[in-house]
Amino acid sequence: MSKEKSDLTLKIFSVIIAIVLWSYVTSESEVNPDISKEYRNIPVTYTNKTALDRQDLVIMEPEEATVSVKVTGKKSDMAKFSREFIKAEVDLSGYSEGQVKVPINISLDQSSNIKIVGREPENVLFTFDKIITKTQSVTVKTKGNLDPNYVLGDILTKTQSVLLKGPRSLVNKVADVVAVVDISGRKENINVTEPIKLIDDEKNDVRGVEYEPSVVDVSIPVFRIVTVPIELNLQTEPPENYEITSITINPNKITLKGGNDIANLTFIQTKPVDINYLMENVDVPVELDLPENVSLLNPNEKVTISLKIEENFTKSFEYTLDEVDIRNLDGELTIDKDDHSKTIQVLAKGSKEAIENLTKEDLMPYLDFNMLDEGIHKVYLNFTAPIGITIKEISPQPIELKIINH
Repeated sequence: MSKEKSDLTLKIFSVIIAIVLWSYVTSESEVNPDISKEYRNIPVTYTNKTALDRQDLVIMEPEEATVSVKVTGKKSDMAKFSREFIKAEVDLSGYSEGQVKVPINISLDQSSNIKIVGREPENVLFTFDKIITKTQSVTVKTKGNLDPNYVLGDILTKTQSVLLKGPRSLVNKVADVVAVVDISGRKENINVTEPIKLIDDEKNDVRGVEYEPSVVDVSIPVFRIVTVPIELNLQTEPPENYEITSITINPNKITLKGGNDIANLTFIQTKPVDINYLMENVDVPVELDLPENVSLLNPNEKVTISLKIEENFTKSFEYTLDEVDIRNLDGELTIDKDDHSKTIQVLAKGSKEAIENLTKEDLMPYLDFNMLDEGIHKVYLNFTAPIGITIKEISPQPIELKIINH
């Protein structure tokens, strides 16, 4: 065979092989083509969370994350593939407090013939918070109302503060640590154990913070209250020929608190006061003689005493029966004429000015014969004296008079 003929044969054979190979490839592409598929909501696994624990960090958000993954491969390989073969992870080691973007790592557990061609999102935005502890005092609040005759005393608690532990952002939201006691209608001392609540500035509960203790023992005294007049307890009497013309107690009533038996109090006295001290001073502060276990509702309330003491002057008058007003004597009756000669001595007292201006007519003496019949009767002489004048002596008193028929 000539060389030219041999070359032609090789060329023809090469063309035939190429045609065969092209036919195989074309056939394979048509039967087993490349396809792509997207898998949504693949859960993301958080790894190395212990690294956060070592730094006292906690994940505030998100609690969980998902990712959409797009893969591609031959139809035959993709037929054997499922979402369970996709592994999505974020590595939490090496981060600190605050907001951090952490990349999502995607791997496939099966066939290497399948490739990852896309993911959404590529990162997870984490918020890491520092775990802190903080001590905060407990505030006891009350709800409801007592009976109007009762008041609360000072609130006492065995536990005065609690230890808070949790993420910094949540611990710092705690504005008040409170225990609430219902006092509605209480008339006895209150001793209760109440749960503690954590409250923010808007009076909402704060959750996600641990606290110890979780309850508090509360004791609240409940007092009965009464308002009673104050009476002055004078240790001595005024000097001779002097008289107390007025006593001013400010305030003249005081509100006290104590046990239920305080309701039996009708008044309260001052401690003994020397009248000589009152004569020399104005608005003298005094202490009250309080029974045991009784105190002022307002411990800062002060009581002062002022006295007005004047020297007594006297003036005597003599009255005949004709100068006395006869009242309520039956029209058919009269006083025996022999009694008209009787005289009555009257001694009046008062301030110097009042006595100097006083006349016998000012005393307005009268005898009241109401319900009296004929016969001899002892009748008391009465007066309608001006203000500031008192009758010190009357002689005789009573007066013996005979009533007869006309």
